[in-house]
Amino acid sequence: MKLAFAIRPDWDVAIDAAREAARRARASGHVVAEVRLESAALARDVTGAEGAIGFGGDGTMLRAARSLAPLGIPILGVNLGRLGFLAGGSIKELDGFLADIAAGRFTCEDRTLLQAKLRRGAAPDLEALALNDVVVARGKEVRSIHIDVKIDGAPFTVYWADGLIVATATGSTAYGMSVGGPLIIPSSRAMMMVPVAPHLSFPNAVVLDVDQTIALEVLDEPARLSLDGQEEHDLHVGDRIEVRRAQAVARFVRTATMRPFLTLLRKKILKEEGGPA
Repeated sequence: MKLAFAIRPDWDVAIDAAREAARRARASGHVVAEVRLESAALARDVTGAEGAIGFGGDGTMLRAARSLAPLGIPILGVNLGRLGFLAGGSIKELDGFLADIAAGRFTCEDRTLLQAKLRRGAAPDLEALALNDVVVARGKEVRSIHIDVKIDGAPFTVYWADGLIVATATGSTAYGMSVGGPLIIPSSRAMMMVPVAPHLSFPNAVVLDVDQTIALEVLDEPARLSLDGQEEHDLHVGDRIEVRRAQAVARFVRTATMRPFLTLLRKKILKEEGGPA
């Protein structure tokens, strides 16, 4: 089968690991295309691939999801970073994962993506995807900002806070959880919204149906738009960010030998080492 081995071009550790893994995979009979995430030629380079292996940490998996989900290619993460919460396993486990995939012993778990659209007057709309979260937050000045929120076109509230997070179930274990948001099982299609350091504002997280649309209007500046903590844009008063479920989904490869979500959660996030590995 043809596989795409995907890397960040700025991390030598990942480049070396992918090159060595590609050598072993080819020796086992696989066709391997070594590709760079966010490359302009990515869609052409992965043509015909039945799956992609992302080499890196959680940041690499976020990039891989945004780049490969629109192409419909399932993703398996090999952790070379610190946390590795989104990855399927370690580089030492890769050969076993590839054997399972070649034998058809795997499933694909769909993860919801967010589509964010930035509207600014007569300027062209800016559209982007996010696997974890879309965040509107204060800029370089240390002061709260006002964000007017509408849900499905109906007024909800005006937050006065350091920021506002709209997250997927996958992203609920990231920034959202660190500010008191709920943990949502990642296979859920729900979205959630939670403020960062709200002042005299509604402080609770809100869980939304997957087909609802959230509109965030910026009432103060400086302010910033962040997508998965990796892509950022300056915002101005009057800017409107519409967030909804994307049509594309990120498909994460799961094999029988991979640790289930709750086991990873206990070990990586809750730091509880007891119980089954």
